[in-house]
Amino acid sequence: MSIHRRWYIVAGVAAAIAGLIGVLAVFGGSTSPRKYVASKYSRAASDDLDGAQAYRSPLAPSVVAAAIAGAWRPADRVTDASGHYLRYSDDVITVFPSGKGSLIRVEDADRAYRRYHSTVHGYWGFSSGQGEAGRGGGPGSGK
Repeated sequence: MSIHRRWYIVAGVAAAIAGLIGVLAVFGGSTSPRKYVASKYSRAASDDLDGAQAYRSPLAPSVVAAAIAGAWRPADRVTDASGHYLRYSDDVITVFPSGKGSLIRVEDADRAYRRYHSTVHGYWGFSSGQGEAGRGGGPGSGK
């Protein structure tokens, strides 16, 4: 067998392995923070709240929030005594203490902003909606 033929075989096997890894990465992992939470934590439909899907974990809120943020980096994050607030482009994930574990809620970013405005208003900026409701839209606007 010639050396060139061996390299073609090695390159073909390497390409096949890389392709398999790529397929597993695309179809085997979660594709959004929402899906990540759904795949890692127990659904708690009885704790759903006005459009927010609820999940539970026996782990402390700080551990759960760190795991979610480690898997999916949030655009913004606020932590205070009430819990952890992770903002993504379309969703907000909140993690609150509950019993001996955590209550996790996943909801639409706009709805979450309205719900948690008193906690996150000084930290989160949005590209539309709440931030554009007043004056300051450009030359001549709001006057």
